[in-house]
Amino acid sequence: MARLFKKGRVWYVTYYQAGERHRNSLGKDKKLALSKFKELVYRLSRNELIVSGKIPFDLCKSEFLDYARARHSEKTHHNYSIALGHLERYLEENERAPNLGSVDMAMLDRFVSFRLESPSPRGEGKKVERSTVNTELKAIKRFFNRAVELGYLRESPARKVRLLSLARKNPRFFGEGEASLILEDCEDAWARELYLFLLYTGLRIGEAQNLEWDDLDFEAKRILVRPKDFWQPKGREERAIPMHEVVFRLLMNKERKSRWVFTKQDGGKINVHSIETKFRRQLERLGIANANLHTWRHTFASYLMMRTGNIRAVQMLLGHKSIRTTEIYSHLSERHLHGIVGQLPGPKMGTLLGTPVVLPGRSMAQVVDKKVVGDTGFEPVTSTV
Repeated sequence: MARLFKKGRVWYVTYYQAGERHRNSLGKDKKLALSKFKELVYRLSRNELIVSGKIPFDLCKSEFLDYARARHSEKTHHNYSIALGHLERYLEENERAPNLGSVDMAMLDRFVSFRLESPSPRGEGKKVERSTVNTELKAIKRFFNRAVELGYLRESPARKVRLLSLARKNPRFFGEGEASLILEDCEDAWARELYLFLLYTGLRIGEAQNLEWDDLDFEAKRILVRPKDFWQPKGREERAIPMHEVVFRLLMNKERKSRWVFTKQDGGKINVHSIETKFRRQLERLGIANANLHTWRHTFASYLMMRTGNIRAVQMLLGHKSIRTTEIYSHLSERHLHGIVGQLPGPKMGTLLGTPVVLPGRSMAQVVDKKVVGDTGFEPVTSTV
């Protein structure tokens, strides 16, 4: 039995299959929703959804996105929606695969080739980056795995589709000159405050957007990034960021317009898209290339690695579940190693690692049991190296 109903501006259908209750979004168009509903009822009556894998792609996509919205961050849900939208259009226009069961591995391989040749929205004449295609492939794999879990398919056609190999790129971060130039160039005080905050905390822009005054512990001088009813941080785990003195003074002097730490003029939550657009235009004006708001996060991590070499601490501050994610900054620790070697004593040393040193110009002498022994010592001299 299936039921069609409207909630808000969106039409939904609920139905039972194999003893499980399912709910799908059918969109805002009443006529289109009614058409999809009739097709679903017909397929349910023929038991085609599971037996033959002929569930319509768009119905399964809607269900998957509802599932993802409840379990992942808003950004992840958005990425899934874009990836499956690209795949759905490709299958309709190039493969004539209207349902889930008609998709095979060869089609997905051709989809990958198609996407690699697609124009990038980031600039005229550019192609979609391989990393972007990989992100879409990960979403598609999860989508088909979910279809298998629900019994819509016996096996995922994306199971053996491999991700594209990528050249390892070092993270782009702002040099101190670039960071200073950007901060000095800010026309709006709120923008400078936000960029300083991102630089000295390493927070993602979405984490800063959803930061509330209750998340700040001024006594312990720390910032709490934690899951909320209306928003989930990436990884859905809480972490604490110590307040740098710059951040502490910035927040202590900041006007409280509403529950949000960073707000628009009316006290409402900031709009990430508007800020990204504003920042991109500023970078273009200053002639700073290959950077965006996320570069502040890379800058935070890069500076810490260059000054401490402590990759475990950087991992914790960034909130990475796996240290492999943090390893993109590991090459920067070479500067830290140079600093360690530089701590060795200079040429006018008195002792080296607690052992007396014999200076050049004396008779041949070596150190034995912390005593200088000449070349006429009674016992053979043992090297200390």
